[in-house]
Amino acid sequence: MAVSWLGRLAARAPVPVYPLLGIGGERALYPLALAGRVTRVDSPRHASVLLVAGHVPVHHHEALKRVHDQLPRPFATLWFRSQPLPGLENARRVDDPATLTDELVALHRELQTGQRGSSPRLLPDEPPNPWEGLGDDGHGGEGMMGGTPYGRPMAMNMQDDIRDGLTLDSLTFRLGPFYPLLPPGLAAEITLQGDVIQSWTNQSPAYPRALDAVFQTARERPVAIAELELARARHHLRHLYRALRLAGLEGLGLKALRLARELTPASHLDGLRRQLTRAGFFRLAALDGGALDAETARRLGGPAARAAGIDTDRRSDDAHYRRLGFRPALGRGGDTRARWHQKLAEIEQSLALAGRAVDEGDLTTVGPGGLETPCGPWRERPAQDAGGCLEALLPGMEWDSALATIASLDLAEGSASPPPGEAHAEEPQ
Repeated sequence: MAVSWLGRLAARAPVPVYPLLGIGGERALYPLALAGRVTRVDSPRHASVLLVAGHVPVHHHEALKRVHDQLPRPFATLWFRSQPLPGLENARRVDDPATLTDELVALHRELQTGQRGSSPRLLPDEPPNPWEGLGDDGHGGEGMMGGTPYGRPMAMNMQDDIRDGLTLDSLTFRLGPFYPLLPPGLAAEITLQGDVIQSWTNQSPAYPRALDAVFQTARERPVAIAELELARARHHLRHLYRALRLAGLEGLGLKALRLARELTPASHLDGLRRQLTRAGFFRLAALDGGALDAETARRLGGPAARAAGIDTDRRSDDAHYRRLGFRPALGRGGDTRARWHQKLAEIEQSLALAGRAVDEGDLTTVGPGGLETPCGPWRERPAQDAGGCLEALLPGMEWDSALATIASLDLAEGSASPPPGEAHAEEPQ
C-alpha cells in the first residue's frame, strides 16, 4: 500500500528527463526547458526518462548505450525524431514536437504506477576495466600506486603542472559526445591536474546545428530583413540560455528563452541586460581568459571575430542593409567576456534593424549570394576547423573557465538541412 501511494505521489511530480541530443536534437530542447511539467537533469543517474532527440550517428551508438544504461530502474526512453536502437524496439517514438511534453509525462506516470516495465540494459554487466584477481592484493592495484583498483584508474603523478611548475597527480579521461555542458557530438580526451587542463585532444567534432530555415531561404532568394534579424537574435538568445545555465543562472536563462520565443520587431533587451548585470554575470571569474589570437578569430568568423575587433560582416555588402544604417558592431579583447558583450550588442542591433526594416515597408535583402549567419559567413567550414582551436586554447585554463570559453564559441557547423532520414518540419519556437 505504501509503495502504491509513493508511486502515485511520484507520478504527479515533474518528470526528471536527461536529454541526449543528436543531430537536430536542439530543436526539442528549448520548448522542453520552458515546460513546467518537466525537469531537465544533468546526469542520467538522476533521470527517469532518457529523451533521445535527433539523429545519432552509428559511430556514437556505443556511447548512447553507455548513457542509457546509467539510468536507475525503473526508467524509459522516448525517441524524438530518432530511430530506437536494436533491443529497444518497444520504446516509444514521437515526431510531433507539440506532443513531446505530454509523452514524457505519460511515460513517467506509467513507470511510477507500475503500468510500464523498465527499459532493458543494453550492455553486459561488467566493469569497463578488469581488476578482480589482478595486482598485489587481487584488487587491481599495483603496489602503493598505479593500476586500476576496483576498476577505477588512479590519478598518477606524471608531469609538471604547465601553469606553476608544481608536480601534481594527473588524471586522463574522455568526455562526450553527450556531456550536457559540451556541444552535442563534441568528444575529447582530457588530462587534468587539479582543476587545470594539461591537455585537450578532440575525439569527434560537434554535430551540425540547425539554423532557422530563413537562412537557407536567403541563399536562394530575397527574404524580409526583419525575419532574418529576428532569427539571428533568437539564435543568440538560445546560446545565452546555455551559458546562463552553465553559470548557475538558469532562471535568467529561461527569461532569455521566453524572450526568444516571443520576439517581435518591437522587442527590446533592456530588462534582460539589467538583470544580467545585477546578477553579476559579466563579473564572473570564469569569463576571464579564452582570448583568441587574430588568426583563430578570423577563421571562426561571426561574433567571435567581431568581439576581437575584426571588421567582418557580409551584411555590409547588402545595399538594403546599408540603407538601414547598418555597420558592424565591434568589440575589443576577444576573450570570453568580450564575446558575450558582443552577442548582446548584436541582439540589440538585430532588433533595431528588424524594426527599421518594417518601418521601411518590410524591406528585403537585395538578393541571394553572400550570407552572414549567426555563426559567421555561410561557407563550407568543417566542424573540425572550429573545434580544433580548443586544443591550443584550453590547456592551462581552469575547468570552469574552459567550459565558459566553450559555451561562448559557435563550434558547430551551421546547417538548415534536416538530419538524415528526417523530412522537413516546422521548428518549434
